[in-house]
Amino acid sequence: MKNRKKRREAVDFIRFVFPMLALYTLFFIIPLFQTIGFSFTDYNGINPKREFTGLDNYIAVFQDELFYNSMKFTALSALLLIVAANVLGFLLALALNRKIRSRNILRAVLFCPFIFNNVTVGFIWQFLLGRFMTDLYPMTGWEVFRIGWLSEESLVLYSVVAVKLWQSVGYFMVIYLAGLQLLPQDPVEASVIDGCTGIKQIRYITLPLMKPTIFVCLFLAVTESLNMFPLLMSLTNGGPGHASENISLYIYNEAFKSHRMGYASALAVVLTIAVSIVAALQMRLTKED
Repeated sequence: MKNRKKRREAVDFIRFVFPMLALYTLFFIIPLFQTIGFSFTDYNGINPKREFTGLDNYIAVFQDELFYNSMKFTALSALLLIVAANVLGFLLALALNRKIRSRNILRAVLFCPFIFNNVTVGFIWQFLLGRFMTDLYPMTGWEVFRIGWLSEESLVLYSVVAVKLWQSVGYFMVIYLAGLQLLPQDPVEASVIDGCTGIKQIRYITLPLMKPTIFVCLFLAVTESLNMFPLLMSLTNGGPGHASENISLYIYNEAFKSHRMGYASALAVVLTIAVSIVAALQMRLTKED
């Protein structure tokens, strides 16, 4: 009887797990090994014939200035977004956690941009920061409308981060709001009685109690910062020049525009290793004892 029950449980487990495992294998494991295989060849994505080139693609990766440029842009944009999204999201959550008029409407307005997909957001802000501002300058004469927010290399990084922040800050605000509303009230009330209010209360009471929420938001911010490929495609397409080309966009351009699929595969493998290291470090740093 026990053996029959165990067999039934094993069959049920396989029935539930197998479909997802099959999809995971089909769309992740197999492409992963194909990419690793392509990275050792001169495959161009069109001609099925390809020759084994050994480590040539990997050597070329670490001699490629555009690779370092794309990694630099990826790292800087991620760092700026992680800091800005968490700080601003937390401050907005603190402000809208108070009993103020129309706070639900304000929460909804701030969260709304997150429901738009990255491509839509990119086209909206490409119009606003490009043609719309160009048309406003002759009408107003204001120098702010003359600035090339997307066409100047020194500004495009901050413009891209600002657009992504506009889209995602409401999402982080909602998560921090949920964390604030789940805080135990006893320590908060005790701190008020002891005279610990304002910034001191936030520093010594709120932030320590919010550690799990902060760790979640940090992880999500890293994910959002690495998910900027569709936004960049529609907003700047990597321009001006290669100034706003992150590593994902660079891999795409090498694979489908330059037809260097083997080299792009090597780039993808290097990126996978780098992201895995970052993820492992993040999990190690945010792991609670």
